[in-house]
Amino acid sequence: MAGKPQTQTSHAKGGDRVEQEKERLARLGKDVKSGLTPLKIYLLAYNVASALLWANLLYITTSFLLSPRSSHPNPNPLTTGSISTLGSFLSRFIPTSAASSGSPTRSFALNKLIDHLSNSYEYKNLGWYTKWTQSLAVLEVVHALFGWVRSPVGTVAAQVASRVWTVWGVAEAVPEVSHTSPLFATMLLAWSLTEVIRYSFYALSILQIQSPLLNWLRYTTFIPLYPLGASSEAFLSFSTLPSFIPLLGKVIAALPDKLREQLIKTHLGRTLLWNLAKYNAKGTVGGSGSGASGSIGSLNRTWGPLEYLRLGLFVIWWPALYVLYTYMLKQRRKVIGGAGRGKTVSGINKAR
Repeated sequence: MAGKPQTQTSHAKGGDRVEQEKERLARLGKDVKSGLTPLKIYLLAYNVASALLWANLLYITTSFLLSPRSSHPNPNPLTTGSISTLGSFLSRFIPTSAASSGSPTRSFALNKLIDHLSNSYEYKNLGWYTKWTQSLAVLEVVHALFGWVRSPVGTVAAQVASRVWTVWGVAEAVPEVSHTSPLFATMLLAWSLTEVIRYSFYALSILQIQSPLLNWLRYTTFIPLYPLGASSEAFLSFSTLPSFIPLLGKVIAALPDKLREQLIKTHLGRTLLWNLAKYNAKGTVGGSGSGASGSIGSLNRTWGPLEYLRLGLFVIWWPALYVLYTYMLKQRRKVIGGAGRGKTVSGINKAR
């Protein structure tokens, strides 16, 4: 008789376990069912489609980078000007050799690299695919605005606007420079690789599937790719700007008479005036010339609202890059390093 209470107790515990298991299965069924809602199906389709589109861009970009130079499209006459402008800028930081004529030239390695990276826009319609694939990301602002995803609207809007501006406000606005620039290829390499990983990560998160490898890639590849992509965007935009000499001339003219006279007496002031005189002379010649050099192309472009906007964005690009980069490093420490590694709810790491 003494064993009866124990038997009843064991039965009661067994019944509790059965009920708990039923509740667990019910919750699991609800989770699975909730994953099949029309909204989640749409978000899954969007992320899968975006991952495939960016994978196509990654394939084209990689193919361009790995293909022999002779198989690239024939360079446009304006290519020489855009490459020359970039080469002149880089020559300030990279040692150059002297040609037999005595004029400074780029090193052979730099010359070969710039030539190899140029003209990617027309390669297998890479530029056309890029502008429409990137424009599709405007939907992400809508997703955040309606609360369909847990992302701050301001952050998403700023990131999408930056990319869309680079495509339409830079690449398409000044095609004679951007379409032949080697920076377009490096920008696309960083963009496409980053987006393939990101959209794949989001798609698996919706399905509540965890991939340690994809998670590591998501929070590691940005370390080299983010500076590469952001700096390529910034300098691509900078390369489309007209000559700064007219602006310097306006600044000098606006100075008070005494200050202007003192500036002209200095070596810096005389150098500025000399360059301004050369600019005016080249502008007169370039107006009727048929050449397509980088200097003439720059002279033919004038300063307007869009050019001032590009210059302003170039200036603020770098502090913005620092803020976002350090933020991503903090997120990486939360997700991959330290105690933040294991905080997971419904198959999704909360640190994300």
